[in-house]
Amino acid sequence: MEELNFLVKGSSADPYEVTFIKDGSSLTALCTCPAGTYGNFCKHRISILDGISKMITSDNANQVATVVGWLPGTDVETALSELRQAENIADPDKTALNAAKRKLARAMNS
Repeated sequence: MEELNFLVKGSSADPYEVTFIKDGSSLTALCTCPAGTYGNFCKHRISILDGISKMITSDNANQVATVVGWLPGTDVETALSELRQAENIADPDKTALNAAKRKLARAMNS
């Protein structure tokens, strides 16, 4: 099992902690922001999975590439791909997009 923790800038005065745990083909992503705490879609986790490190305030932003490397072959990768597809569909009521966000949040919390 491998684990990486990041501090990220958010809307709170204090940074949020984002934790990624890789255990075999399982990837868990947790965040201390309100959305992440309740197991919902969290932009902090997604930005790191997208390889974006600009919001990271801890001194390990260079480890974002490691997390991105953990993604292939996981259920999180599948759910993230479905989210990207839903984002590209013209869906006026956003039903597909919201369902994909819920699925991704569940995948990261397992």
